[in-house]
Amino acid sequence: MAEHGIDLPGTEEDPIEALARMGAKLVLMSYLEAEVTEFLGAGPYERTPGRRGSRNGTRTRGVSCGAGTVEIDYPKVRDTEQPFGSQVLEAWQRKSRTLASTLPSLYVEGLSTRDFKRALSPLWKGTGLSRSSVSRANGEIKEAFEKWRRRSLAQEEVVYLYLDGHYQGVRRGSSEKEAVLVAHGVTKGGSHVLLGVYLGAHETTEGWKLAIQDLVHRGLPAQRLVISDGNPGLIRAVKETWPQGARQRCIVHRIRNVLARVPKKDQPLLRRELNRIFYAPSLEEALQAAEAFARRYQNTYPSAVEVLGKDLSDCLSFFRFPPRHWRRLRTSNALERQFREVRRRTRVIGRFPTEMSALSLIWSVLDQNAPKWRGMLMDQEHLVLLEAAVQSLSREPIIVKGFEELLAA
Repeated sequence: MAEHGIDLPGTEEDPIEALARMGAKLVLMSYLEAEVTEFLGAGPYERTPGRRGSRNGTRTRGVSCGAGTVEIDYPKVRDTEQPFGSQVLEAWQRKSRTLASTLPSLYVEGLSTRDFKRALSPLWKGTGLSRSSVSRANGEIKEAFEKWRRRSLAQEEVVYLYLDGHYQGVRRGSSEKEAVLVAHGVTKGGSHVLLGVYLGAHETTEGWKLAIQDLVHRGLPAQRLVISDGNPGLIRAVKETWPQGARQRCIVHRIRNVLARVPKKDQPLLRRELNRIFYAPSLEEALQAAEAFARRYQNTYPSAVEVLGKDLSDCLSFFRFPPRHWRRLRTSNALERQFREVRRRTRVIGRFPTEMSALSLIWSVLDQNAPKWRGMLMDQEHLVLLEAAVQSLSREPIIVKGFEELLAA
């Protein structure tokens, strides 16, 4: 990648947007070089007797992509009968919307030379790139993904860590879905950053511990707040890694689990009652609403009350944090929309030949959509409130009274 001048930008700008632009630049530079090689009939520094034309340096050219504008080194040639013009670059600019939907397929199929041209067919049918050119591009794309997944996280300063699992059909010859484990977070600067994408057969404690240990090994600092659903394996892995850390359980999953214990005819009523708990103006009012819910439904729906009461304090942790962050802290489903896009791409491509090809698709879709992710307001006042919230949870954990006594009565 060094010969094309592709370097991962520094930490002064959003690393996800920078990585998206780097990926676009990497692909374009690889194919421009392949085009020049075929146009001249010779690679760099290669001498071919009797040929006309040669490379004559480059010029900087700006190209628009989904993550902004990237600057590429556009090749110049001399002493040729026809001027060099890049078909790839023309297609990029002419069909940018089509490219945006094709790029993730490019990353995936880039790991399989046999299928690479199929992934590119909506854009570049007439380029005539050779198998060797495709293989060369494949190696650079794989290198970019490997660089991303092994990069240091020591400078990220993540204060809110989201851990979430999504089930995806992965391997050819199997109908089983496997767990894709995703870690992303919000930094002290308020930006949203993708940290890791992993594959595990299921969301087991061991699978999540391996994922979390990879984050720690790459330098991720101790967390202020971990937001997750109630998967038992995930909860155990988080507690074993950060036993004193603050946790926030996803309220969307909790409401869903409670309503599963209630007949459909009564679900709208109980949903409103649950909303009074989780969307209360303050922690005190939320605790009062929770106790009222338990008293009202202890005889009618005792299993629903029991599900609500299990680790309810972890579902209410967000109340200790800055109010402007509550909406984003209540749920771990921040990437649900992006994973719908992953599933859409999978239906087109089918299952994957390797773990690497599956993970690279998921990474590329999330990476493409990174500029759309909303950050959080995170000024000095919010950081002070955040630190105070963590300290208060360690000194004075949230206590939810009444559930055990009511259910035992």
